[in-house]
Amino acid sequence: MKNTELKGYMTILAVLLSLFTFYQMIAHQLFYDDLKRDYISSWGEITARLVEQNPENEAEIMKVLTSHSSDSSEYQEKGRELFRQYGLYEDLESELFPHLNKHIFSHNQLIFGGLICFGFLLFGTGYRQYKIVFHQIRQLTSAAKKIIDGDYSVVINENKEGDLAKLAASFRSMKDIIRKSMQDLLEEKEFLAQMLQDISHQLKTPLSTISIYNETMLNAELPRQQQVQLLQNNEAQIARMNVLIQNLLKVAKIDARAISFEKEPANLVETMEEVLDRLASMISDKHMSIEWDAPEEIVVVHDKLWMQEALLNLLKNAIEHSKPSNKIMIQAKDTPIYTELVIQDFGEGIATEELSHIFDRFYKARDSKKHDSAGIGLALVKAIIEAHHALIKVESEKNRYTKFTITFMKF
Repeated sequence: MKNTELKGYMTILAVLLSLFTFYQMIAHQLFYDDLKRDYISSWGEITARLVEQNPENEAEIMKVLTSHSSDSSEYQEKGRELFRQYGLYEDLESELFPHLNKHIFSHNQLIFGGLICFGFLLFGTGYRQYKIVFHQIRQLTSAAKKIIDGDYSVVINENKEGDLAKLAASFRSMKDIIRKSMQDLLEEKEFLAQMLQDISHQLKTPLSTISIYNETMLNAELPRQQQVQLLQNNEAQIARMNVLIQNLLKVAKIDARAISFEKEPANLVETMEEVLDRLASMISDKHMSIEWDAPEEIVVVHDKLWMQEALLNLLKNAIEHSKPSNKIMIQAKDTPIYTELVIQDFGEGIATEELSHIFDRFYKARDSKKHDSAGIGLALVKAIIEAHHALIKVESEKNRYTKFTITFMKF
């Protein structure tokens, strides 16, 4: 029986029933003992009187009393006739037999008393069991009301096994799930509010610039060359806003777990080489060199397109913060425990006090030479890397180097 509460209650009932049965056996045994004593006393008196008057009939009398008489039927009928003469019949009520009635009355008292005691025990046991059950139900009800009111500090303890313990455990799990869901909703609300604030702040400057340029072109007669220049500036601002919005949407989707990464074993070296091909013209324009040190194949479970997005941002960031003709080192190392990918440039570098903030959304170094940066690229990189259950760290010295290390754990 899996229901331990019911099992315990049935065990108590079985014990009580056994005790009551044992009590009934004792009561009946006492009743029989009283009957035997009364039988011996009454017939002993009769026998003594008869033997005193007729000593020669002692043997016959004892045969009758011990059921060894050969002609007992004849005398039994004569005895009945004699009793009828005195008004004693077999159909008479037991109350008219004083000795027998006394024993029956005592026996009935014992039986009735036992029934009363058993009833009280049964009632008390049932009341105690149901009191425990309903007390626990009231506790759960009170706890549920507190949870509805937003109080998640309520604790339901049930140390015993059984269905009530399972109910309490399920209730605790439900409470944790509700609390986690409410916390997630609050975080999503804060995240949405922060996201809207960030987008508003980042779009304010380019929109103001576009508005000023448009107003200038509408309210003044400008030469064609200046008009073209203003339109080109507007186009650059629009392109900047487009990149910003796209990156913001990507980060927001990753943070909101709205993207399902299609991770599969793939060659990380090939993924990196495709990124280098896409940035080949940018590398060539700055006359930079790439030192690419990696084996032919390193298999890592990753989403190729999204990983290329992260690596593209890292490598583009390295190129933009390096001087022309500088070099960029890329190394890939595979071990039985982890796979490591390193991208290092020898450009501006990052101040020590700013290293802990570079992955923050919209953070820009105070002396960064990239004035049109929105500060979203590295935040996107970190979100993608962590979505692959990998680690990314940065090391840097001002005006010397910056090194990003991505570590993919295999266990």
